[in-house]
Amino acid sequence: MGLWAALIDRVAGMLAYFPPKPPTYTITSSEGGKYTLSGGFTRDLSRCKVMKLDTERRRGGGGGEKIVAIYVPYDTGNGVGAKKTLLHSHGNAVDLGIMQSVYVHLSETLGVNVLGYDYSGYGRSTGSPSIRNTFADIRACWSYLVDDRKVNPKDIILYGQSVGSGPTCELASKVEELGGVILHSPLASGMRVLKPTIEKWPVWLDIYPNLEFVQKIKAPTLIMHGTADEVIHISNATLLHSLCGNSVSPLWVEGYDHQNLDFSPQYVERLGHFMQEISMS
Repeated sequence: MGLWAALIDRVAGMLAYFPPKPPTYTITSSEGGKYTLSGGFTRDLSRCKVMKLDTERRRGGGGGEKIVAIYVPYDTGNGVGAKKTLLHSHGNAVDLGIMQSVYVHLSETLGVNVLGYDYSGYGRSTGSPSIRNTFADIRACWSYLVDDRKVNPKDIILYGQSVGSGPTCELASKVEELGGVILHSPLASGMRVLKPTIEKWPVWLDIYPNLEFVQKIKAPTLIMHGTADEVIHISNATLLHSLCGNSVSPLWVEGYDHQNLDFSPQYVERLGHFMQEISMS
């Protein structure tokens, strides 16, 4: 990894990542090698599969870690599961102990399977948070779905929330086939969030230059943001919407902020409509 890349990763580590300390959950394994989560807001659901995924080392740095992930199949009643799968990248101050119940809710509400994961350095995943590690983390999850579970890439929807919009946009800009993208309170650029007065910043010096990534995304992309967000201003989302190569009608929720957008009545309704839109395309 070059000197500048290492510096940017260090800055990002100090400013962009706030993993819960200590982790909100513990992970245990049985004699058969089955992992279970406990603590936090976890629910004991037999259909949830907990696993550890190896991340591949990347040229330029990142990878070589073991991350914790959870797969929640939609309960169709016949044991088959749903056709569509959400690959969810969470925000910066949570881990799987908090998110498991969210994934179960999304699965049950939208009728989809959900794969969520903890970034390197989050929860019980090894390593430390960095830009390049998050890219390796989401790629390991993508490989699990496509290679291990044999999910058609056209049936995968990438969902990135807050800082999770970074790895989501990076992956979405590179894969050839993809069902859709959901950006929940996304950032247009890490430096734009840290220094809103900066008009331009070199991409190679930025933290998650999503404004560059979205221009290369071919899949239908839904962007959602609250108008009262004081953490990541809604101007980030409107900029991404204007630049995105295949953006659908966005959701701007009046009066909602960075922490409660998903509690708005419009949230689930718009997600449901988006799932219908991409199913018909």
